Amino acid sequence: MAKAPTSQKLRGTHKKFKWFKNHKKEILTLLVFIAIFIGIRSVHFSEYLNFSGDQGQFALESFKIWETKKPTLIGPPISFYFKGRDVFQGPATYYEFLAFLLLGRFDPVVSSYIFMLYCSLMVVPLYYGTKMLVGKRAALVLTAIYTLVPYYINFSRFLWNPTFQFSLLPLLIFLMGWHKKTKNNWVFLAMAVLLGILLQYHYQFILVIIGLLIYYLFVVRVGLWKFILYISGVAAGFSPIILFELRNNFYNTNTVLLFLQNWDAVKKPAGERQHYYLTLSFLLLTLALGVANKWLENLDKKTFKRMYLGFVTVLLICAVVTYLPKPEHSFWALDNNWNYPSEKKAYDIIRDENLSEYGLITIIGYDNLSSVIKYLHKKDGKDLVLDDYWHTKYLYVIARKNLKYYYMDDPAFGIQAFRPFKEINRWELNPSFNLYLVQRTK
Repeated sequence: MAKAPTSQKLRGTHKKFKWFKNHKKEILTLLVFIAIFIGIRSVHFSEYLNFSGDQGQFALESFKIWETKKPTLIGPPISFYFKGRDVFQGPATYYEFLAFLLLGRFDPVVSSYIFMLYCSLMVVPLYYGTKMLVGKRAALVLTAIYTLVPYYINFSRFLWNPTFQFSLLPLLIFLMGWHKKTKNNWVFLAMAVLLGILLQYHYQFILVIIGLLIYYLFVVRVGLWKFILYISGVAAGFSPIILFELRNNFYNTNTVLLFLQNWDAVKKPAGERQHYYLTLSFLLLTLALGVANKWLENLDKKTFKRMYLGFVTVLLICAVVTYLPKPEHSFWALDNNWNYPSEKKAYDIIRDENLSEYGLITIIGYDNLSSVIKYLHKKDGKDLVLDDYWHTKYLYVIARKNLKYYYMDDPAFGIQAFRPFKEINRWELNPSFNLYLVQRTK
């Protein structure tokens, strides 16, 4: 009788060993993809790192939550606004930003690198989720795309609300696949809650929520109970914004209605919006592989293996050629020859000068509010007002070297408010930018 527990333990160990033996190739394949994922994104990581205006502002808001211990129901505003009114997204952005900042001890490079490592681990739920949802061969193809396509490489190594949303798609696919396999109501509810959380990061995700609702109602043909679970789960995941609306007379809803009534006058975002396609493109790829899965499965093993190795090799070569050269600027930089190391160099100079009264302004497009350097001040415990341009004694200015006019003649109000003045120092940040120090004279 006393030997029974030991016997049960041995049988359990044997089952685990047998499972590992049967899945050894799969596990090794995933480990290789994780290693490639990390390796490619680690090359010139800080030079490629996008830690600019949005990141600095989000970091400041996240640090404020940590410092005050006061939670918030809203996150950053969307890019559209009208007469001082914004539509706010959910607070998940600030909380996830704070989580990675804490893990990285509030260092932008370390925190962003940890986020990239976290994205690499999402290879596992992506593969097994796609395998359950579509098929093994489709899972291999999607894993290679997630790991090696430059579009997804770029958006999986910096902190931002669209990248947070993208990083959770593998978990969504895993829950969808798990539900397909088990039909479990709790799994279905967890998937719906995750959909609500994902909606907090970017409202464009409402298209996915509607699309999946149609899929489960008319393709999978779930019943009334799961329809109720779906709606309840999405509402639970999106509950901070729902609570905010109830407590603030439906501010977001009324603002959206105001936008629609005055659409021509609404201030709309300019420039590239390539992140708009990030989540949708990946889910459409998953759908396309679902359609193509029958063809993939009908290929004989040798043909598929040869085609797949060729596909991965081509993607790998393209990724290496793209990312091996040292970049001149960070990803998606609004100004050439600007990156986070230059930003950090400017802050280090300002810190080492150790002035007690100064302002800061950038007269180039990458971050007019100097949010990143303001965050670095805050991180180091310096609660300074850096935009009181009318009363401060000193002013730091970041500007291009080859401006067609004198940098202190720029029409920016912060520059024009600092009069009269004299330049007392300048430092080269990189071949294209200088940091200037000017002093108010009386």
